[in-house]
Amino acid sequence: MRRSKTTAALATVLAACAVMLVEQPVADAAGSDELYLVATAYTFDESGEVQTGTTGEGDANTFSAAKATADTSCTDGTYALKPWKVTTLKWLYNSTGVPAAIASTALSTITTASDTVAKGANRCGQPANLTSTFTYAGTTSVKPQVATNATCTGNDGKSVTGWGALPAKVLAYTCTYYNARGVVVASDTLIDNVAYTWFTTKPANCTGAKYDLQTTLTHERLHTAGLAHVDQVKNAAQVMTPASSACDTSRRLLGAGDYAGLKALAARATR
Repeated sequence: MRRSKTTAALATVLAACAVMLVEQPVADAAGSDELYLVATAYTFDESGEVQTGTTGEGDANTFSAAKATADTSCTDGTYALKPWKVTTLKWLYNSTGVPAAIASTALSTITTASDTVAKGANRCGQPANLTSTFTYAGTTSVKPQVATNATCTGNDGKSVTGWGALPAKVLAYTCTYYNARGVVVASDTLIDNVAYTWFTTKPANCTGAKYDLQTTLTHERLHTAGLAHVDQVKNAAQVMTPASSACDTSRRLLGAGDYAGLKALAARATR
């Protein structure tokens, strides 16, 4: 594919929780050969409170300082869409740098998270029968094209999930490429393996900076699928909140808003 000099079209930084959204064209070719890049970071929620600040384009709400008082997993239908969707995506796994404690379970957990998004598995009794496909295509020595400073380094046409260092507060970072028809062609995810401790089974009496891999990858796959962030506090039960709390496994499956968003994406026709 012809490549040209990258020109930035959008860059929004959320100071409250260090979430970065970047959208930029990466080719000049006409029609469906033109590709766009969006980068998204999933951060940790240090205090459970978020300062007021606006989200990036496509995100549903502004952050609020008020705390949610009830579980709204299945009553909150809030979602926000990005301008792309997944029809079929084959993803590869690079295990280099996987933390030893989860080396034997990381791949199956990432696969479970991918399947959750592909089928719409949820906490609310809705049918998990969506038709997008995230297919595990094997291991690879190719690295995710994500730099340690949380920038996207190029598109090799492969969708790779792997491990490496990321900036402070960033648990995982995804670079997604989609074409002018709104179809994802590649999506790389880098998971931090330096600053945070990961688990695939929640430890008894979980304390400290330990984070759930399944929750994190479900969030990242929802970005790849085409969902944007919702409000950290108002929509606290949805997977698409911008930050995750330590030891939290309550959002491994989709909430009502996450599910509704995927249904809306499924109904969206590609040009």
